[in-house]
Amino acid sequence: MKDICGKKRAGRKLFLLAALSAFVLLTGCSSATKTVKLKIHSQPEGAYIVYRVTGSEIPCAGEWIYLGNTPFRGVHQFNEDELENADKITLKVMRQGYMDQIIQWDGPGFWDEAEEKGVIFWTPKLIPEVKN
Repeated sequence: MKDICGKKRAGRKLFLLAALSAFVLLTGCSSATKTVKLKIHSQPEGAYIVYRVTGSEIPCAGEWIYLGNTPFRGVHQFNEDELENADKITLKVMRQGYMDQIIQWDGPGFWDEAEEKGVIFWTPKLIPEVKN
């Protein structure tokens, strides 16, 4: 009887060790995400909002990504590595007949502001384009 119980315990320990190893490998290989709250308004409202992340280690670096129209209230998940390795994170608002407005951070600065204030809040005043 002792021999059977000893084999069962060894089997359970081996299974537990294998499951724990698999968990560590899976979570170690996946990048964590950071959720950032965004509140973006504009004067006047109705502007398009896009953002871009640039950096040598960033997939799709330099591509503009559409977020929505102002007023915008939402969350966006960033890859943690993306924020740490970003050279610049740029938000831009655009509306026909007005000049584009941008705001920029480096990756760690963007995350610091989001974490410190709890939200990235931006309300640019759009300037009408002057036509000659």
